[in-house]
Amino acid sequence: MQRPASGMSLHPGRLAGGRASRTCALIYREVPKAACSTIGQLLYHADHGKFFTGDIHDAGPEALQWPDPAFDTALGQPDRMIFAAVRNPYSRLLACFFDKVSTQQRDGSFYRGNLRDVLTQHYGADLDAKADPRPAFRRFVLFIRDTLRNRDRFWYDRHWTPQAQHLRSFTVNGLLFDHLFTVETFASGVAPILTRIPPDRRPALLPRFNVTRRPDLPTESYFDDLTLHLVHEIYRWDFDLFGYAAFEPAQRTATHPLDLDAINQRLADPHPPHWACLGG
Repeated sequence: MQRPASGMSLHPGRLAGGRASRTCALIYREVPKAACSTIGQLLYHADHGKFFTGDIHDAGPEALQWPDPAFDTALGQPDRMIFAAVRNPYSRLLACFFDKVSTQQRDGSFYRGNLRDVLTQHYGADLDAKADPRPAFRRFVLFIRDTLRNRDRFWYDRHWTPQAQHLRSFTVNGLLFDHLFTVETFASGVAPILTRIPPDRRPALLPRFNVTRRPDLPTESYFDDLTLHLVHEIYRWDFDLFGYAAFEPAQRTATHPLDLDAINQRLADPHPPHWACLGG
């Protein structure tokens, strides 16, 4: 039997990554580096009538998450909407690199302690702030491929886990999505969610939160031939499910609309394709 993908479990209630509104029956499956801070702030605003001051991931119990018992209450609402957002794998991976490898975190330290040391000592990445970031990024992609292929649980990290594997934590537990949209079409994608929020708690303007800063270089310039193949190996299911163009990092938007029924069906399959479970 095919094992569940990384971070997944077939046990009921394994809904890590679930966020919700206490008042609007909105259930969100968080996908890191795919507008998750912005959507988290929207859910907070839906409950409190204002945005959280600071990073939404620091909001604690004020922002409803699984396994809070109130999450199950929201999940039990008959008019609930279960939704998520997905992002171009190339853009998402670059955001991971610049946010989690190149940049100091809110507490002044670097992410995951000695991650930078591993990249510099074992993969030869030059992470100096003045260096060209593209060679270091390519070494980072190789690191991700190695840790997933070798099932290295120590270096497993949700930020660069394939998006399909995140969404599967809901579908393999019987929770199908009512709405999916791409980050690249955020304004139209978030519109059905905004309509469910009462006017007095609906934000007049929804800014983007925690936007990753990176050098003004073309996306495609980061991906040489080897890196293109590695990204496809890691994120093949994301490309296949969500309609993004493999081997074309300059093509930012999906090439066809999301087929919600087909995505739900394929993500709920307990026996996904073997190539969909790199590191699973």
